[in-house]
Amino acid sequence: MMHRLWEALPETVRRPTRRLLRRVRAHKPARSPEPPKEFFTMCPETPPAIGQALRRIRDVGPSGDYYEFGLFRGYTFWQAQKTASELGLSDMRFFGFDSFTGLPDVTGPDAVTDEFHKGDYACGVAQVRRLLDQHGIDWSRSTLIPGLYHESLRPELRLRYQMRPLALALIDCDLYNSTVPVLKFLDDFLQDGSILLFDDWNCFQASNDHGERRAFKEYLDARPYWCPDPYISFGWHGQGFIMNHVDETDTVREHENAP
Repeated sequence: MMHRLWEALPETVRRPTRRLLRRVRAHKPARSPEPPKEFFTMCPETPPAIGQALRRIRDVGPSGDYYEFGLFRGYTFWQAQKTASELGLSDMRFFGFDSFTGLPDVTGPDAVTDEFHKGDYACGVAQVRRLLDQHGIDWSRSTLIPGLYHESLRPELRLRYQMRPLALALIDCDLYNSTVPVLKFLDDFLQDGSILLFDDWNCFQASNDHGERRAFKEYLDARPYWCPDPYISFGWHGQGFIMNHVDETDTVREHENAP
């Protein structure tokens, strides 16, 4: 019932409400005498989507590693490892990337909104490590890599950490300028059947000119040999794709024969 009432509201009402809720949850104050709840996700629909994707990977593949971009407090990163272990994906490793200082300056095509601000969703790497420690993360399978993406996502990381092809990635980058280097970095890790979950797919009123949507469109335009198959929608915000590699010769032939 509440979901239907929410969907009936005009976007001019829903958008500022979502923005307010996101900011309130990101800066949730402690309430005495109860201790603050530190370990949570901003988007409760995301962990079930990760679980569904991991079950598909267990059943039909592909094998590979888990990559997450935008950890906040680390809850979904922890949940992904927990679920993978429960499903018997014991060889999957987990790589988490975040600035740990919050969002960068909102510039470029995304500067049209006040939904995001520099420093939003900041949580220091020491605090994230502490929370993951408290909840039993397996560090033998997990690596955190701090830094702004355009600085930290270097090709040499693959060799340094012996990273394997991508089975599943959660891209929770919010912004266009953050998503572009993520997709460029993942270019060498994608394989047929890789699953990409975009957590902020419908931000910016689901416009293809902003945010993750624009970055993914530009990525695909430059790589016609990748065909994304829509896989799962989660919450109001998220969209997943299964990446299918198509023969480049067939792709060229289709373009040549196009009217």
